[in-house]
Amino acid sequence: MKDKQTDLQDYSEEDSIDIIALLKTVWDGRKLVVKSVAVFFIVGCIVALSSPVIYTSETTFVPQTSDDQMSSAPKGLGSLAGLVGINLNSAGSSNDSYLSPLLYPKIADSEEFSIHLLNETIINLEGSTIAVKDYLTKDSSGFNLIGFIKKYTIGLFSSDSSDEAVVNPALEAYNFISAEDFSMITSLQTKFSIEINSKEGYIKVIATDEDAFISTQLVSLVTKNLQSRIIALRTNKIKERLDYSKEQYDDKRSEFEALQNRVAQFKDSNKNISTALFLSELEKLQSEYSLQQNILMTLASEYNNNKIKLNKDTPIFSVIDEVSVPNKRSAPKRSLIVIIWVFLGLVLVVGYILAKTPVMKLLRELKGDA
Repeated sequence: MKDKQTDLQDYSEEDSIDIIALLKTVWDGRKLVVKSVAVFFIVGCIVALSSPVIYTSETTFVPQTSDDQMSSAPKGLGSLAGLVGINLNSAGSSNDSYLSPLLYPKIADSEEFSIHLLNETIINLEGSTIAVKDYLTKDSSGFNLIGFIKKYTIGLFSSDSSDEAVVNPALEAYNFISAEDFSMITSLQTKFSIEINSKEGYIKVIATDEDAFISTQLVSLVTKNLQSRIIALRTNKIKERLDYSKEQYDDKRSEFEALQNRVAQFKDSNKNISTALFLSELEKLQSEYSLQQNILMTLASEYNNNKIKLNKDTPIFSVIDEVSVPNKRSAPKRSLIVIIWVFLGLVLVVGYILAKTPVMKLLRELKGDA
C-alpha cells in the first residue's frame, strides 16, 4: 500500500516538475514572446483597419392568402404552406401546385434568378442609375494577380472565337452561361441570402455590400424578384387552366353566335310557313341551340371559376420589417480581428519555444544514427 502511495507521489511530482519546466522554458523565452505578440498585434491592427467596411440590410415578410386558408392553417410552417395555396386542415385541398417553402432559398440560389437580377438597375446617392452587372464589374475592377498571369500566359495561346462561332440551332434550347456571367453570378450570390423561419412562419431577405444604400436596394430587388418567382410558380398551372378555359369559351361562343344567326335567319325566311317540315327543322335548330347554350354556360362558369381561383390563390406578402438604409457597419469586427491575431501569435511563439529544444535534440539524434 505504501509502495503505491509512493509511486503516485512520484508521478505527481514528475508531472509538476514537467509543468514547472515548461513554464520555465516559456519564461526564459519571454522576450521572444513579447516581440512576437507585438508583431502580431501590429499585423492584426493593419488587417483590421484595411478590411473593407460591410453594411447589412434586411427585410422580413410573411405570406398572406385567403381568409379561410389563413384561419384554418396551423401556425408556423402552415402559414408558409398557405403561401402556396395549401390548406393543411382541409382534406379536399389540392396538392398539384404545392411548392415547399423550404425551397425558396433554392429559388434564390438558382442561376436563372441571379441572371435576372444582373439585368436590374440600381441608383447611387447622386441619382444616376447603373445595372447590377455593371456595378459588380466596377466593384471587382481591382488588380487581380492570378487573372493577370492567366491572361498573359495561357490566354495568349487560347483562341477567343466566341463572337465568330456559329450557334447550332439544336443547342438553342439549352442555357449557356459565359465565364464572365458565371463569375458575376458567383459574386452576386455572396451578397444576399434567404432565411426561412419554419416555426414562426416568416421569410427574411439579407444583403450585404460596402455601400449601405446599395445593400438596401439589393434587398428590395431580391425580395421583389423572389416574390414574383413564387407567385409565378404558384399560379402557373391555374393560369394554364384559365387560358385553356378562355380559349374553349371563346371558340364555343363564336359557334353559338353563328348558330344564333342561323336560327334567326331561318325564322325570318319562313315567317308565314308552318308546315311539318318547317317545324321539324326548327325543332332541330332549337335543340342544337339549347345544347350549345348549355355548353357555353358551362364553359363560362368554368372560366369564371378559374379567374376567381387565380385571384384567390395568388399570394400576398405582408412586410413586417421594412428595409432601411443601415447607419452602422456589420463588419469588420476590428477588435475581434486584433484579438484573434494576438492569440494566434501567442500560440505560435509558445509552440515554437516549447518544440524547439525537443526538435533540435531529435535532429541531432537522427544525425548521430546516420
